[in-house]
Amino acid sequence: MPKPTNHHDALFRALLDDPRRSAILLREQLPAALAARLTEDPPRLLDGTYIDEHLRDTRSDRLYQVTLTGGKPALLYVLLEHKSAPDPGTPLQLLGYLVRIWTRYAEGRASRLRRLPPILPLVLYHGRQPWSVPTSILDCLDTDDEVREWLRDLRYQVRDLGPMPYPERSADPAVRAALGALCAVFVRDLAPADLARILRDLPDGEALERQVLVYIVRHYAITETQFRAALAEAKPEREETLHMTVAQEWIERGIEKGIQQGIQQGIQQGLRQGMDCGRLEALVETLIEILEARFGQVDDRLRQRLAELDADALRPLIRRAVTVDSVAALFEPPSAPPH
Repeated sequence: MPKPTNHHDALFRALLDDPRRSAILLREQLPAALAARLTEDPPRLLDGTYIDEHLRDTRSDRLYQVTLTGGKPALLYVLLEHKSAPDPGTPLQLLGYLVRIWTRYAEGRASRLRRLPPILPLVLYHGRQPWSVPTSILDCLDTDDEVREWLRDLRYQVRDLGPMPYPERSADPAVRAALGALCAVFVRDLAPADLARILRDLPDGEALERQVLVYIVRHYAITETQFRAALAEAKPEREETLHMTVAQEWIERGIEKGIQQGIQQGIQQGLRQGMDCGRLEALVETLIEILEARFGQVDDRLRQRLAELDADALRPLIRRAVTVDSVAALFEPPSAPPH
């Protein structure tokens, strides 16, 4: 762990790095009701710092795991605030730290994201002036008590548009059409009448109209014939015009589909050649063909790197080459699946 360069931080860390003294300090400085919820188990210092990059020289924070009565864990975040006067940015600063701690704790795993441990923030301040900054980010909001009370528990509102009947999504036709288009992207075998209903609500000649049409062409599992039929039902007088508006999208969609089919065929052929003939060259060339189809010409340096790999290393790279968003990402370890 880097050595703190600030004398305040050095003293603070020397105190909190001692397990016995840190346990005493935390119990004494927490509100009595919270301290009473801690078990006799000593707080466990967790590795890592959660401060901003521009504050990296101070490192005046500590994160502990404690056990609450009842057996569940909690995190205790301790920050030394050693400015001479109260810092009005502290509530927002702390909120950012808490989000980072939870994010790092969860590691993107669904099981952890749904069961985050509570974090108890504790600021230790020793400035010249008395502390006068609100102790909650909610108290910093410029609003009235009614709105603030609505935000008090930090909940957010969810409007699940999926099961909502199409007419209820909005009283405004354009808004209704846009929301309907978003929801229908996950509908298999979308009824022609439902697609026509979305198209009918679109505002004629506005940018939103084209945006929704492009979205439908790019993401819906429909044919061009089905699309034109829906246009003819919804806006017969503008069918040809609207179809021509997204004609290039249909062309590009066909090209992309052809490329993907070719890539998949190349994968299968290359894997068969590699397995049947034991020819590493076939696997390397298959991988290079996929990369060049997606990202352009492969340089000699990368060719040499691939030529040095064996079949067991090449086969997973071939499969990854279809989905990665850059050549560099090909060699990055795949993300762990959520548990």
